Amino acid sequence: MLPDGIHLPSPGLADCVRSALVTHLPGGRYILPAALHPVLLVIVQGGIVVLRDGVEVPLPRLALCGGTRGPRDARAEAGTRIVTLSLLPGGVGALFGMPAGALMEEAVDLAEVLDGAGRGLLARFVDGLAPAAAMQVDLPRLWGLLEALRCGAGDRADLWVPPSLLSLPGAALAAQFGLGQRQFERRFRESYGQPLRSYRQQLRCSRLLLALGAAMRPADGWAEIAVAAGYADQAHLCRDVRRFTGHSPAGLLAGVAGDDPAFWPYRIDPVMRARHFGPSGF
Repeated sequence: MLPDGIHLPSPGLADCVRSALVTHLPGGRYILPAALHPVLLVIVQGGIVVLRDGVEVPLPRLALCGGTRGPRDARAEAGTRIVTLSLLPGGVGALFGMPAGALMEEAVDLAEVLDGAGRGLLARFVDGLAPAAAMQVDLPRLWGLLEALRCGAGDRADLWVPPSLLSLPGAALAAQFGLGQRQFERRFRESYGQPLRSYRQQLRCSRLLLALGAAMRPADGWAEIAVAAGYADQAHLCRDVRRFTGHSPAGLLAGVAGDDPAFWPYRIDPVMRARHFGPSGF
């Protein structure tokens, strides 16, 4: 059986997919933190439902998921096994011919964004999914499916801002790309799914969570951590952590340190999390 952990994509997908993370999920309810990056989720075994407007909605076997600006309630069947593909900037456009920002807050059946030929390829892949232990066969088949879909998808050039530039004022950023400020702001929203200001706020919290690490007690007090992370004060940090995770900072760390399976996303090794999602974390 292919072990849980990170697996690199085929060479033909190296510019679109950062990596694949194979994970077993504990059964029961959990809260996903807000996510900056689009991913392709493959449910190999079991099932997941998400709570939308008080209604549990099952996720399809292959779901194209955009970024989210807040936490999401979900529930997994016992024994659920998933593969999460972290998509690189521009990957959604190159693979599926659509801007990444169009997926913001969405989790759509991959079949909905494909043409007739693509849906046929997808159906054959799903029909051949192994029921349990043969993931060593299914992951190469997944790479093959995406390479075949890419052949029929038009490239959609998303705007990508290098992380080192994200702290620049909006006007300076626009000038870096040779765009007017209003045009830059429109392109940024199309590509990232939200305005630059709100993206920066979410990025700051995501980096904080990555820095804290899994099941790790901070050596400094929260006031010192807040200043180091760029927050105005401890109260500001607490508001943002609750806004993007659904937990208070103390409650989050206590949950991760305990044995509650609902906190499994934060128990992913922080080094592995950074490799899979990049330096911005979730």
